[in-house]
Amino acid sequence: MTQIYTFAAAVLSQSQSAFGKTGILDRFGNVFGIILAVFGIIMLVFSAKVKKMGSFYLEMENHDPVIKETGFKPAVAKVGERRSSEIAGKTFSEMQLLFEFEGETYEKWTPDLGLEGDVQIEYDPADPNEFYIVDKVETEDAPEVDENGEEVEELKDPPNKAFIAMLIFGLVLLALGCGFLYDFYLK
Repeated sequence: MTQIYTFAAAVLSQSQSAFGKTGILDRFGNVFGIILAVFGIIMLVFSAKVKKMGSFYLEMENHDPVIKETGFKPAVAKVGERRSSEIAGKTFSEMQLLFEFEGETYEKWTPDLGLEGDVQIEYDPADPNEFYIVDKVETEDAPEVDENGEEVEELKDPPNKAFIAMLIFGLVLLALGCGFLYDFYLK
């Protein structure tokens, strides 16, 4: 056993670095160390930017309205009658919109949105029968309730796993790069 310790001590006292003993990267270990350290620093910078962004996910749907020029003109319509129909056990409410254009009155039945009086619409000058509501319906923000009548809690943002992974990977790269440089230049 003492022979193994003396052999190990002799080998360690003679070696200047691990590169000379392994034969791998004995000439370019410094370049490899610099590259690893630089990539580690870059990864740490990006992880700081991801941390600042907070939790994120990719959303593949476009929720922005697509505005197309339709040639429709703004106008005002009046809410007329209201009616309700029962179909398959469900009640559907509708409201009548009355729109006057060049002395003629046009009407359209739409789902009842709870609007009263005058309603902002846009109509097609070539066919005034074609019009739609542009008024926004005001709604109250009521808490969501499940089937049992209990209030549903809002989901919290998940932890930012990308930041944690980038931080750990950046630290590992930086440590490896510094290890290679230390072993190449200082041993």
